[in-house]
Amino acid sequence: MKKVYIAYKFKEEAPEELRKKLEQLSKIVEETLKCKTFIFFRDAQKWGEIKMDIKKLVKEACKAVKKCDVILVEATEKANGAYFEVGYAKALGKKVIIIHQEGTEAAFLEAAADHSIEYKELGDLKEKLKKIKTI
Repeated sequence: MKKVYIAYKFKEEAPEELRKKLEQLSKIVEETLKCKTFIFFRDAQKWGEIKMDIKKLVKEACKAVKKCDVILVEATEKANGAYFEVGYAKALGKKVIIIHQEGTEAAFLEAAADHSIEYKELGDLKEKLKKIKTI
């Protein structure tokens, strides 16, 4: 089964809101693309229980990206880490999917993407993800 690394803007000030959004996104991606997802905040940091300094975080993120087949970036909000993760994934020859809400701009990341999706809401995203034939 394919594994999809989900990258996103980490919001330290709103971890519960982030958790809810990531859980919804993970469910949609797993159901639609018939894959398993990896979310750093969930799988490496156990929803914030495990704290990491930036060096360890980067090292662990690199290990996780290596183990995945695809990286999907929620690029509605700019995130420095996502640029790093996409660059690393591309260097490893991984597929890249960029998603972002309508009215936001993700041109730089879209330039590196194999697939790019602009969506209104998560339900809309599900329908658009179905159009991706191979990951």
